[in-house]
Amino acid sequence: MARANTTTLTEEQRRNVDGSELLEDLGVDEREIAARKRITQFDEEDAARLAEMKPLFAAIEDETVDAFYDHLQSNPETNAIFDRSSRSIDQLKGLQAQYLRELGDGTYDRSYFETRARIGKVHELIDLEPKVYLGSYSLYYEQILDGIVSEAVDEALERRFGGDDAADAGSDYDSDYDSDSDSIDRDTFETELEAVTDEIRNRTLSALKLMLLDQQVAIDTYIRSYSEIEEEIERQQRVAADVEESVERLESDAGVVEESAAEIAEITDEQVESVEEVSKEVSDLSATVEEIAASAEEVNATSEEAEEISETAADAAQDAIEQIEAVEDAAAEVSADIERLRESVDEIDDLVSVIDDIADQTNLLALNASIEAANAGSSGDGFAVVANEVKSLAEESQEQAEMITNTIDRIQEDTEETTESIDVAEERVSRAVEEVRRTVDGLERITDAVGETSTGIEEVAAATDDQAASTEEVASMIDRIADDAREVAAETDEVADAINEQAERTEEIERSIARLTTDR
Repeated sequence: MARANTTTLTEEQRRNVDGSELLEDLGVDEREIAARKRITQFDEEDAARLAEMKPLFAAIEDETVDAFYDHLQSNPETNAIFDRSSRSIDQLKGLQAQYLRELGDGTYDRSYFETRARIGKVHELIDLEPKVYLGSYSLYYEQILDGIVSEAVDEALERRFGGDDAADAGSDYDSDYDSDSDSIDRDTFETELEAVTDEIRNRTLSALKLMLLDQQVAIDTYIRSYSEIEEEIERQQRVAADVEESVERLESDAGVVEESAAEIAEITDEQVESVEEVSKEVSDLSATVEEIAASAEEVNATSEEAEEISETAADAAQDAIEQIEAVEDAAAEVSADIERLRESVDEIDDLVSVIDDIADQTNLLALNASIEAANAGSSGDGFAVVANEVKSLAEESQEQAEMITNTIDRIQEDTEETTESIDVAEERVSRAVEEVRRTVDGLERITDAVGETSTGIEEVAAATDDQAASTEEVASMIDRIADDAREVAAETDEVADAINEQAERTEEIERSIARLTTDR
């Protein structure tokens, strides 16, 4: 595919093309030159044969160069190439003539390849495509084959007839052949020889032209691949630069990771020890939780018993309230009876007062009777006796009345004390009833609290059982964590080894990147 290149190649650009540098870029050294010669079977005999053809190349250079450029200028696709060159057609023809002469130098070493590489680069700069470059070689093949065939015919005629004129050819021919035999004159021989050589030439040219077409396709493919390779190399160089930067960061990160891995290893070892200690503590905790669960069950049983006792005590307190209330009622009745007794004592006291008055009057009557009996003399002795008896009876009645009064006073005092005691007892009974009621309320609250406590303890017992199971599970998990921690410790060691290996591989990557960017 033609490239739209309109840039003119300057003389400075042409001078700056370095064939030696191009060979180095292409990797063409002495060994590569020798290898290419072996592949094409180009040996010393070929070099010597070409050296012998030097006069031929010089003889055909003008005709060949003219035909070459006439052909290129007659083709619109190739004619535009000359506008991009800093050289004139005559100058270009001079270069082509020089190229033809150099074909017969006989020395095809590195210097020769440098010249060819330089010409190839110039063709690239003027955008001369390989199909044009290779296709134009058919003109060289044709001109060179014409020269070779012409020279070969002349040499054959000279060997056959020994001279250029007919006489000489005839005399030579007569000396070699009988005139009566199948003789061939020079013209006939030359015609037949040219016919044979022309056929060889034409067939050779046809084969060469076809091979040139094949080479054009192959070279286009190579160039496309080479362009892709060049792009790939540029991409690789960009990637290499990015990778190199990443590798540098990787090396830095690897160092940090290596230090971190060492710290992780140390921390992991400490973690293993800590996990083992935690595992031991959890085992102890598991045993403690089981003991707590057992104690909770015992407390639950005790709480249930306390609840029953509280209920019994509440019932007993309720009975006590009823009994105290009965006592209170009885005390009230006693208080009423005492009140009635006080009233009766008051009535007795009144009666005693009456008796005491009667005794006083009786005593007064007895005194009067004694006075009257004394006044009556002997006739009044009996009456005086009666009066004395009445006086004695009155005095005794007064004494008894006084005793009754004293007894009544004591009864009144005792009644007052009893009344006061009953009042105190009633007050105490009331307070006792209130206290018992409060006690009952407290017992009921205790019963409720004990019930709630019992329920809570049951929940605690259940939770403790769950906790015991969870603790056992935690203990198992911690054992697994301990195993995992040990594995992490081992894997950390492996990571450290891998980091070291990564560092070595990073160095290899750096060396590979260096080769990637330099070995082209």
